[in-house]
Amino acid sequence: MHFVTESELRMDFQKEPFTQFYLNNQLRLTPGAKQFLLDKRIKIMSEAELRKKDNATERQLNSLTGYKEILSSELFEAARLAIDQQLNVSQKIIDIEKTLLPALEKVVSDEEASLEKTEEFQLDAVYIFSERGLLLIKLKKIYGMIHLIQAEYPQYSKILIEANQKINDLKKQLVGETNEKTFNENV
Repeated sequence: MHFVTESELRMDFQKEPFTQFYLNNQLRLTPGAKQFLLDKRIKIMSEAELRKKDNATERQLNSLTGYKEILSSELFEAARLAIDQQLNVSQKIIDIEKTLLPALEKVVSDEEASLEKTEEFQLDAVYIFSERGLLLIKLKKIYGMIHLIQAEYPQYSKILIEANQKINDLKKQLVGETNEKTFNENV
């Protein structure tokens, strides 16, 4: 067992400042070392806390990575369905994928926004059975996937709200609720 002293911590801190100190079963702190960590507001992490933090981070990364893969696939599939009907809609879907997925990799602030600001994605049966029905259903799935990501990762709310608005605008264009000029101004 090793007792970590204040002078050891000071030397380590001068070499490279740190915000947490890992304390395993083989280490103990002298009273001066403990006071140094408290004065510098350095969090003392036990082995169990470190493992728990690593597992949570890994789980979160795997979850977001999975969501991004599924969302990307859904967007590409929607673009493929759209190409048979309207090339410009297909390109707009690909543009959403190109901007949304990289934005989900960036660290953003914890500002939370509600998806209530976006209009709900409504589909009438008449549109489901039209020639654009499969594409509209795919867009509704994408809209729902974006809601799931926002619920688990509220720090990306702003980006996700914008993406859902674009998806809703595409739906409106496909069902004829908006004209092309208005749609292009929004997107």
